[in-house]
Amino acid sequence: MHIQPLRHSPSVSPQKNVSSAEFAQVNNATQTSTPVSTDTITLSRDAKKLAANAQKPAEMPALRDNIETLVELKHAKMKYQVIADMTNIATGTSQGISAPTAYYLSHNADARAMTVNHIAQQQQVNTMQIYAETSKNINEWA
Repeated sequence: MHIQPLRHSPSVSPQKNVSSAEFAQVNNATQTSTPVSTDTITLSRDAKKLAANAQKPAEMPALRDNIETLVELKHAKMKYQVIADMTNIATGTSQGISAPTAYYLSHNADARAMTVNHIAQQQQVNTMQIYAETSKNINEWA
């Protein structure tokens, strides 16, 4: 790979040696040429209060208590959902199960077997009721 030098930059010349006097003169010029800002900013009382409050660190025990409370709340909500789904299955009003119930049933073989048996019995009862209604209608027509 070949790197070509810049052709359009007259101030950069690789053959020119800079004396220490010229270097010092350029260095002093760059140090004194930095702009000095004279603008001022005025903060309101509200901004000062917000800045003071923002600098206070959050208390970790309070945060830990809030997280523990949130975990307990989520756990109770999932437990309630499982109980509600199992009750709906037992009473025959189930429209499906939630994710926590599916997780519970996938890890509890006895509950899974009872649920499957109960749903099978409900389907048999529904089938027999439909057969009885259909037979009744046929007997009325005859």
